Amino acid sequence: MGKGKLVALLVAVLVTVGALWGTILALRLEPQLGLDLQGGVSAVLIPVQGQGTVDEEVLDQTVSNIRQRVDALGVAEPEITRQGSTIQVQLPGIADQEQAREIIGRTAQLQFRAVLENLGPSAPQPCDPGGGVQPGDQEVVLCLRPDPEPGQAETTVPVSEWTRLRLGPAEVVGTDLADAQAAPDQSGLGNWVVELTLTDQGVGKFKEITGRLACEPFGAPTRQLGIVLDNIVESAPPIGADVVCNQGLDQNAIITVGGGQREAKDLAAILRAGALPIQLEFGTFQSVSPTLGSSSLQAGLAAGAIGLALVAAYMIALYRGIGVATITELAVFGLVVYGTVIVLGSLAGFTLTLAGVAGIIVSIGIAADSSIIYRERYRDELRAGRTVRTAADTAFSRALRTNLTGNTVSFLAAAVLYLLAVGPVRGFAFTLGLSTLIDTLVFTTYTRAAFGLIARSPKLASSRFMGLRAGVVQASSDAAKRPPTSAKV
Repeated sequence: MGKGKLVALLVAVLVTVGALWGTILALRLEPQLGLDLQGGVSAVLIPVQGQGTVDEEVLDQTVSNIRQRVDALGVAEPEITRQGSTIQVQLPGIADQEQAREIIGRTAQLQFRAVLENLGPSAPQPCDPGGGVQPGDQEVVLCLRPDPEPGQAETTVPVSEWTRLRLGPAEVVGTDLADAQAAPDQSGLGNWVVELTLTDQGVGKFKEITGRLACEPFGAPTRQLGIVLDNIVESAPPIGADVVCNQGLDQNAIITVGGGQREAKDLAAILRAGALPIQLEFGTFQSVSPTLGSSSLQAGLAAGAIGLALVAAYMIALYRGIGVATITELAVFGLVVYGTVIVLGSLAGFTLTLAGVAGIIVSIGIAADSSIIYRERYRDELRAGRTVRTAADTAFSRALRTNLTGNTVSFLAAAVLYLLAVGPVRGFAFTLGLSTLIDTLVFTTYTRAAFGLIARSPKLASSRFMGLRAGVVQASSDAAKRPPTSAKV
């Protein structure tokens, strides 16, 4: 490759790296840190006893539903995994622990039941019956959540004073729900509601139950439709006088939320994700301190800096000036790797964990090996009698084959580890594989261009500081001083 092409290649690399970091700085992008680096919430969920045998399919569906709920929280790369019969949830960056607990563990069983009788607040039945309310229950007694006072987010009425309602069988359930969206209440009181969109089958069921209730006397409790969510009647609106008997409503329902905008959006997210197939309880629920995460990050960065310093000192001692060039290669490698991690965190939600930091630190050795292989190949070519320029070009071609072979093995090992591992180990495998690819890219562009231009400069080639001939002239002199050997017959 000619000098002009090498200059163009070098400029292209520097411009690309500059554009990458210019974008990062202009948009003020930062890496998405994992639970072990920025703190957050870690929970272990255990199936409640008495539900019979919980098979793997049910657990997998539960994990899927929880993941959909967590996505609504805006958590970057949550770790939600099944470990035997338990489910582990790790949410980095979550500050509101109660919100996370509510989102993760809520069953969210939605049922529409006709009101059969208003028992008042003095009925002996508890508001949360043991074992929960199943859709197949033909008749249940549940409590109606009172509306909050104007300006209040939650009702202040004690649970013991809530009105008990006797309800008929569930005729519309959560599986009949197609969508749920939070919206301001049209009453203008500042309340929020959740607007439910039913499936075609659900609309038919809703029309049937509302049409039947419309035949009841206006003002009677039996004209009310109870909307049940997790053993509580969230609301029991009466069927309007304009609804025709036996025709019903073909429009969707609305749940009045006790709370504000956030509560309505959380409930809508839970309903969209669907009810959990099984009841869960928290085995553990703990917070990871951001201070501990920050200390871990600082320790990881310090380890990386020490590793870079030791590698730099070794390269300068071994290769003199071309060892300094190796340091610039490692600097470009580090800028590209870290910049890519930041961009992936912004675009794809990639989370950098302490294990991922370890993968990057290990990759420093891979990048240093690539530079050492090139330089040792270069010295071999000089010893074979080639000129500095020819030795640099020939050494690159041969070193590239070695680089590709070694990096392919490293990348495949990282890929297998990523596919088979769970938890933080996948972060290590991902950053190691990513860094291996970037090492090959930097080697074929920046390293080739920088070393090739140094070899083509007469002043640098003859400079003792650059060391382009170091170790080669001395080897030749020592060979010349050795006495000739004679063959014996």
